[in-house]
Amino acid sequence: MNKPRAYRTKILRECTASRVIGLDGDDALMASPDVHTLDAGLVALRGDVLALFRFFEHTFLRLSRRFHAKESHYPVLLPMRILEEVGYFGHFPQHVTFCTHLPEDLPIIESVARSANENQGKLAEELRARVQTVTHALKPAVCLPCYGQHRGARIPEGEVLRVTMQNHVFRHETTPYDALARLWDFQVRDIVFMGAFDRLKALRQEVMDAAMDLCEALDLTARLELANDPFFLSENTNKIVYQRLGEVKYELMLRIPHRDMDVAASSFNLHREFYSSVYDIRHHDGAAAETACMGFGIERWVYGFLSQKGMDPRGWPEQVTHFIDRDASGS
Repeated sequence: MNKPRAYRTKILRECTASRVIGLDGDDALMASPDVHTLDAGLVALRGDVLALFRFFEHTFLRLSRRFHAKESHYPVLLPMRILEEVGYFGHFPQHVTFCTHLPEDLPIIESVARSANENQGKLAEELRARVQTVTHALKPAVCLPCYGQHRGARIPEGEVLRVTMQNHVFRHETTPYDALARLWDFQVRDIVFMGAFDRLKALRQEVMDAAMDLCEALDLTARLELANDPFFLSENTNKIVYQRLGEVKYELMLRIPHRDMDVAASSFNLHREFYSSVYDIRHHDGAAAETACMGFGIERWVYGFLSQKGMDPRGWPEQVTHFIDRDASGS
């Protein structure tokens, strides 16, 4: 979440809140009856905090519709094949949460059940080795399945394919989980564009402007800045330079006053021909198409908002409370 010191940051746009109420600290937030920690990086929401989550969820869905993105829904499970196709293990292997299951072998299943019943529901260590070889993982990025769904697509001249989806994302972090700023299981709304570079670049700018307009409407301190992925393995460090020089990644940073820091709540990425080359996505004339993805981390928007506007809805902007009241009444 903190910016590397090795690079000078380019800021496209920023805004400053006229009124900051703030939090007493992360402990006060996480001790709220509306926030319940199940385990490290696993947080449940209810009440006013959940209502705020729904506000941002609704807001980003409306934004995707404004850009005429067709909504898709994908499972949270991904076959390993997809992660291998896009080279995910070559970039961020530390993030992946693998899924597995017991083999379809009745004696083994019976022994597991018997052991659990004898050990207060716990699975014996020697039985953990009996699980199947890993074939699936929990999704580490929302947009990954959508490119394969468009394998072999041919995009008419001047047109852009537009897709949106929201889902849970699972990233096992090497750094400690951190309030609502860094979770193992969190939700993201993505808007994906596929088409010609100049058109995607212009659409990205429109989405970034809309996101900053939202910050101004909600009276939030925020900035839009050039960025790179926060962690690459050493053999991929040249990609950090590429991202910054090519300006292929921008992030929207929300201020966290009680910690004197910022959190990246949204990212706006130009993939160039990476995914389109993997999945043969082209224009009708045969030229390779390009792709772009705009991501909105909902829990991080909630965290940034609460950090600046406090926990009491009476101090929240009317745009938020009006939605919450309308949603509560079912109108």
